[in-house]
Amino acid sequence: MYLINKYTTWYYNIIAKAQLRVNQTGYTEKHHIIPKSLGGSNNLENLVKLTAREHFICHLLLPKMVDGDSRRSMWYASYLMVRGIRKQHYNPTSRLYQIARNNMIAANKERPGPSLGKKMAEETKLKISKTLKGRALPPRTPEHSAKLGRYKRTYEQRQRIAESRKLQIGLQKRNEETKAKMSAWQKGIPKPKVPCEHCGKEASLMNHKKWHGDNCKFKVY
Repeated sequence: MYLINKYTTWYYNIIAKAQLRVNQTGYTEKHHIIPKSLGGSNNLENLVKLTAREHFICHLLLPKMVDGDSRRSMWYASYLMVRGIRKQHYNPTSRLYQIARNNMIAANKERPGPSLGKKMAEETKLKISKTLKGRALPPRTPEHSAKLGRYKRTYEQRQRIAESRKLQIGLQKRNEETKAKMSAWQKGIPKPKVPCEHCGKEASLMNHKKWHGDNCKFKVY
């Protein structure tokens, strides 16, 4: 059940000392020698009365006496005690709180997620897609916009993205029939032009957005 190490020895020394006490006075807490999460029972031979301090120390020792999933379970139990379930009887130091907190965070990271290894059915994907289509995004707050502005791509990142997109476009070559349909659709359609408020030149909507307006080289700052 438990690993053979010094922590297990310390643990059973505390248990043995508590079992030898007779007519103990003062506050005590019941402790499962083998925790219920590890298969322990509520039988009398698996229960012992400990002081609040002994109980707290035992729960700090238990994570070091097991491994795997059992260790995560024991760290959760020790952190709950540190959080103050029995704070009125024993106050842990800030260092002990930090140890229990850090180990519980590490245990959470090791725990596999409930969806790990599962594949979503195509029907479920279509339902999610249908639900999200046309849904308006909530307006960004100034704090959110400022936060997004911190993560601007570097010049090298933009170049890599551009090269990747060029490669993708090159792989998706259109056949002649598709080209003819696109050409026929574009012919005869007037292209609206927008004058630039800075240089006065007229340009299509796409070129105006790219080279004029706020991006115009004649804009006065």
